Amino acid sequence: GLPENGALVTLNLPTGPRRAVATLRGLSAGRTEVCLTPLDPAALPSPEEVFANLPVALVMVDGQGRVLTANAVANTLLGKGEVTGRNLSDLLEGLGRSLPDWLREVLEDRGRTRSEFLRVRRPDCETFVQVTLNVGRRGGEEVLVAVLNDATELKTLEAQFVQSQKMQAIGQLAGGIAHDFNNLLTAFSGHCDLLLLRHDPGDQN
Repeated sequence: GLPENGALVTLNLPTGPRRAVATLRGLSAGRTEVCLTPLDPAALPSPEEVFANLPVALVMVDGQGRVLTANAVANTLLGKGEVTGRNLSDLLEGLGRSLPDWLREVLEDRGRTRSEFLRVRRPDCETFVQVTLNVGRRGGEEVLVAVLNDATELKTLEAQFVQSQKMQAIGQLAGGIAHDFNNLLTAFSGHCDLLLLRHDPGDQN
């Protein structure tokens, strides 16, 4: 049967198998023209090129947390230029436990969650990232691929919410104190009025 339009097909040529893309075009009298465009393997991007050019911040680390490779978006987000060869603990902080322990848990599949909010160690600006770890393979060895999402705005909103909650609590406390103080003043005022009723207007006592 005919391949579908846009399908990848394998051509068995004398020089060996070759992959091609099928393009179908309808002709008159129910005929169909099939055009096969060979794929040049050299023209296809390598997995490393795909990794480097993805618009998502990606960092590949080994089980000890050493960065094996990072794409351009990750280097920019981490603010360190080139991070390959550095340790993840030098780049991120804020787990409450050591990063190597977290990485080990993910590799051993003991961690219930693989996503954490961490602070980027960079002096120029306050930056937070949500780091999601996935286990992968590279050259037959297990590695961890970290997907980094900029969570700075989310953390800023969270801090503003916490601050507003604090201010609301302080306002309620101040309102309660003012109410109690007002009750005391009312009692004092009532006692003063009673004392004044017991004396004549010209009485000095």
